[in-house]
Amino acid sequence: MKCIAFLFLFISCYITSQQSSPNTALSELILEYTSAAYPSETFSEFLYIGIRRQRMYHFKNSHIVSSYSISTSSKGAGNMMGSYKTPTGLHQIAEKIGGNAPVATLFVNKKNTGKVVPINKSEISMNKDEITSRILSLKGLQQGINKGKKYDTFARGIYIHGTSDEASIGQPSSHGCIRMKNDDIIELFDLLSVGAKVVLLNN
Repeated sequence: MKCIAFLFLFISCYITSQQSSPNTALSELILEYTSAAYPSETFSEFLYIGIRRQRMYHFKNSHIVSSYSISTSSKGAGNMMGSYKTPTGLHQIAEKIGGNAPVATLFVNKKNTGKVVPINKSEISMNKDEITSRILSLKGLQQGINKGKKYDTFARGIYIHGTSDEASIGQPSSHGCIRMKNDDIIELFDLLSVGAKVVLLNN
């Protein structure tokens, strides 16, 4: 009986390790990249956005605490003003806009319109570019790459935000911003502070 109990425990531990190992390996890979690419920065809590993966990872104390499916630009990755591409490199959250707004509240030019719009949760995208629920605006931290002159992420108006077209999540569909499902952006909004680091990589 003890042998059976031990075997069951061993199998349970093995299954758990197998399930967690992909995240652990990914976490280590991303942490190695950030420390090598930005050696003077600290990354106790940050977001990592894999543009090709269409995935966002929230790191805290060197661990992935949550991950989200996202939608980045339909035009790919790039930092040029007017390119409508999703920027790359090291950023930080510059503003948090929309706290306590109802789910699916429409924002225009960072302003709450007071209007709640329908959310498309079907499998067919409606190609709408509405900004809903919450906004985390991004500011580039690398001069000449995503900050200053014609490469400035903040001046381009690039946000992490909710979308009324949730059917677009998981595929490149935006005009440069990072779209999230409304429940996801509300959750993330409450977890992060202004100044939190954001790393975007066209991996």
